[in-house]
Amino acid sequence: MTKYFPKAVLMTAALYAVFFFLPYSWQFIYAEEIVYVLSTNGVGAVLESPNLFLTIYSILYVLSLLGLYSYKKWAKWLFIALIAFQLLIAPYVLGISVSVYLDMSLGYLLSLFEGALLLMLFSDEISSKLK
Repeated sequence: MTKYFPKAVLMTAALYAVFFFLPYSWQFIYAEEIVYVLSTNGVGAVLESPNLFLTIYSILYVLSLLGLYSYKKWAKWLFIALIAFQLLIAPYVLGISVSVYLDMSLGYLLSLFEGALLLMLFSDEISSKLK
């Protein structure tokens, strides 16, 4: 499992980068009506302007992946906290999410890789390598 861990971290980082920057390509991929519907993300959010919050979340997520790639113990707990936040709190704080099949497919793949990383992080083989 040790030889797959860095590859899984890199793949997760690559998928996250594509998923993060995908909304900037919507205007080139989809019709104007679809872009309008997609722009309703965040309606009903508890936070008035979640952009700053999402930027901080994204920076912490990338830092956790960098730390995991370097086998840092703090990165394990940061990554777990971010995933827990994403599952338990974000849906209620950030409002509705509107997406199309391409976005959902990438999000699903990203979730699978995050799950694989969580599984690896709790394995004895990887846990013993974290410093």
